[in-house]
Amino acid sequence: MSTIIMSLCWPLQGMSGPQKAVLISLADNANDEGVCWPSVARISERTCLAERTVQAAIKWLGQVGLLSVRERMGRSTIYTLTPASYAPPQAAHPAPDAPPPPQLTTQTPAAAAPRTVIEPSSEPSPLVGAEQPTKISKSKCPTQAIVDLFNATIPEFPRVMLLTKDRIAKVNARWNESDVHQDLSFWAEYFALVRSSEFLMGKVSASGGSPFRCNFDWLIAPSNFVKVVEGNYNA
Repeated sequence: MSTIIMSLCWPLQGMSGPQKAVLISLADNANDEGVCWPSVARISERTCLAERTVQAAIKWLGQVGLLSVRERMGRSTIYTLTPASYAPPQAAHPAPDAPPPPQLTTQTPAAAAPRTVIEPSSEPSPLVGAEQPTKISKSKCPTQAIVDLFNATIPEFPRVMLLTKDRIAKVNARWNESDVHQDLSFWAEYFALVRSSEFLMGKVSASGGSPFRCNFDWLIAPSNFVKVVEGNYNA
């Protein structure tokens, strides 16, 4: 979290509650340059707003100059907060000398006039696909971004250079196991948790033998992943 960006965003006015909540959530994830990449699902979880509401708020924040959005193919969306460029929308007021709007009048038919009612000749046809629920697609797993986080967070470990089919499959499986996992900030915290464990970093031995030292493939295996997330190696 950047205290600089957060302190610039809190005083801003001229927006709705959901728009302010999404702005503060983004600011809470941003660095000092205002850059962050949380998923819509993550923002929705933190703000208790529907994902559609979050998407609408992000669109509005971009329209008023508070946010720039950069899509990355196969990776998370990059947001850049620019609170200094915020231009709140101005309420429209008529000019003092503007003429009053014209009054539209309609003539009431005579009481004795017959009323013409046209009955439909057939039942209205249902909308195409009206009964089909809208499909919500899951965000695509940014495998390369996760590997980059691993290499940057734990430089003591062997650097991952190749994305094999097995690695891609396992990372995708961990990503899709939970909405919580579908956020790069979760993976940054996960690798930071690994680096804080003396056992996983090979600094101590549990049984008095040679110290154990894990690697990327060990960390993305399903049973090992759960143990690390639950803090079994940080007790």
